[in-house]
Amino acid sequence: MNRHSRHAVALGERQAPENFILPYARIFHESEEAIMVTDRHSRIVSVNPAFTSITGYDESEAIGQKPSILKSHYHDPEFYVKMWASIHQDGSWSGEIRNRRKNGEIYPEWLSINSIEDENGILIYYVGMFSDITLRKNTLSKLRLHAQVFSNASEGIMITDKQLKILSVNQAFTTMTGYTEREAVGHTPRLLHSGLQDQYFYIKMWESIHATGFWEGEIWNKRKNGELYPEWLSITTLRDEGGNITNYIGMFADITERKQTEEHLKYLAHFDKLTGLPNRTLLCELVNEATVRCMKTIRKFALFFIDLDRFKMVNDSLGHSVGDKLLQQVAKRLSSVVRSDDVVSRLGGDEFIIVLQHLEEPEEAILIANQLISSIKQPFSVADNELYLNASIGICMYPNHGEDFETLLKNADLAMYQAKIQNGGYQFFNENILSTFLRKLELENELRWAIAKNQITLHYQPQVSAETGDMKGMEALIRWNHPTLGPVSPGEFIPIAEETGIIMEIGKWVLKEVCAQLNRWSSKSYVVPPIAINLSARQFLAPDLASTFHDIVRQTCCNPQHIVIEITESSSMHDIESVLPILHEFKSFGFQIAIDDFGKGYSSLGYIKQFPIDILKIDLSFVQELISDSKSTVITKAIIDMSHGMNLQVIAEGVETLEQLEYLRTMNCDIVQGYVIDRPMPSEQLEASYLRGVNPHEEMVQTTYQS
Repeated sequence: MNRHSRHAVALGERQAPENFILPYARIFHESEEAIMVTDRHSRIVSVNPAFTSITGYDESEAIGQKPSILKSHYHDPEFYVKMWASIHQDGSWSGEIRNRRKNGEIYPEWLSINSIEDENGILIYYVGMFSDITLRKNTLSKLRLHAQVFSNASEGIMITDKQLKILSVNQAFTTMTGYTEREAVGHTPRLLHSGLQDQYFYIKMWESIHATGFWEGEIWNKRKNGELYPEWLSITTLRDEGGNITNYIGMFADITERKQTEEHLKYLAHFDKLTGLPNRTLLCELVNEATVRCMKTIRKFALFFIDLDRFKMVNDSLGHSVGDKLLQQVAKRLSSVVRSDDVVSRLGGDEFIIVLQHLEEPEEAILIANQLISSIKQPFSVADNELYLNASIGICMYPNHGEDFETLLKNADLAMYQAKIQNGGYQFFNENILSTFLRKLELENELRWAIAKNQITLHYQPQVSAETGDMKGMEALIRWNHPTLGPVSPGEFIPIAEETGIIMEIGKWVLKEVCAQLNRWSSKSYVVPPIAINLSARQFLAPDLASTFHDIVRQTCCNPQHIVIEITESSSMHDIESVLPILHEFKSFGFQIAIDDFGKGYSSLGYIKQFPIDILKIDLSFVQELISDSKSTVITKAIIDMSHGMNLQVIAEGVETLEQLEYLRTMNCDIVQGYVIDRPMPSEQLEASYLRGVNPHEEMVQTTYQS
């Protein structure tokens, strides 16, 4: 409205009849826009109902006030200076402004202000008209947010019409597929079809969309460059107020990396990381599949449990890196022997499983077992080391020895242990092996409680002078008498005690019992010679072995000189670097030390001179052959002479005949021990026979001399 029209309006309002003004009054009253009229001094002279609705001020509260009652202080003073400059110059202003309602709420409004002059150009009114644009602002904000989400989403978004023509795509769509919006719009999603899903897949997908309005799942699509890729796709149906379909929205994410991760995790779950062979989990699945095939074809398969002999020594001496490389070579060598449809698996450590499929007779398994053993015996070259291994193989046949994976594996494991006892080779599973295992398991369980239940006792075998027959020592030997199993041989339960670690507690108990017995005999004023107790190689693994034994002897007030620590030659030679310091520690505490079974296995005179020993015990195999084998006689004589040259006492054990005794005496052997002297006996019997001043062998010695 220009200035001239404003004059006309003012004049018309003064001169128009009432029927001409009435429509304008109705518009003023019913307008959805707020109308506020002020005089030339900016005092409000009239407002309409919409003003009250928007601002909260009714007419009576507004009349006489200035528009500043709506001022929010949101805008700085310069804003209002520019507004009024425009009104004074142009007679009007319009724009967005923030005002305050009566309740204090600040809201946005679109405001226009016009100045009204009379016919002489004199300012008489200002008319302000405004509307609350909160809803519009919120709507615009949401639309702007939605647009930003659409544009910046990491998921690809594709909007189609109800005929599946693409209307719009976002930047992520272009990044993933390679198609720009211009290339995609107007096409259907078939643009991306990979051809991997058949027609039935899409029928089921659209059935779900039509039934529920939604579908999601994994699908393979094709990029613009032809590359196929997996994506996770969700399709949503949009409808109008009448329920009619208007659009479809597809949102998808490229899951290539996730699929690769899943495949890698699947590989790790089913394959051995070191060798790449199937692990136990996959092996179980493959064996189960093999059983199903054999049930249908009435054929057999064999399961080999393979344990590498001497691998631990390589691993401990050369390090795990060399050990790992050796296992990798073993895996390749095993795989090269068997057929392509057979299964080679690593169970863990140095244990491998082979499944030979489609067998008709056990002889076929024997042939492969011999080939495997021969292959493993060939030298391995690892990090400039030439290494030699052997293998122990336990063999189970399906279905003869088991009809499921766990049973076959367990029985093959038992057969392998039997093969290992026999120094390698192969062993078929049989019921005797199972009986042996069950017996071993029962003994292990019972042995754990044997000491607490007072089932363990000590017997003592005298060691006498070969010359006089006087007792010079004795050996404490453990005996186990079970209430239901009866007497259990030390040869049967000692290996179990060593394997399980129970030998640690048994060793302490033996020493405590020997010390207690020494105190009982000392209280009767008997002269008691030293008592020997046996230590196993397993006990030397305890770092505090010597100090623990010293504490027991000290707490029981015994003299360590009365205790002989007896170790086998084989156990002392096995790890001389760790055994030697312990032996020196024993010696420093006052214990005597004896080497048992000397001459058996791999004797090393160079090592023997380093040992702080007092006694050498000749292995019984030489004693038993003294009469029948001249070489044994020569070796025995050499051991005795060598020992005397090193100021060591010599004990010959296993002496069973008077002829053997005579030979040993003529060789100047110091002490003899064996059945020809006496068997191991309870402490009461030994006390009665040897400690009460009686020499039970005096007559035997005289007879031997006379002969």
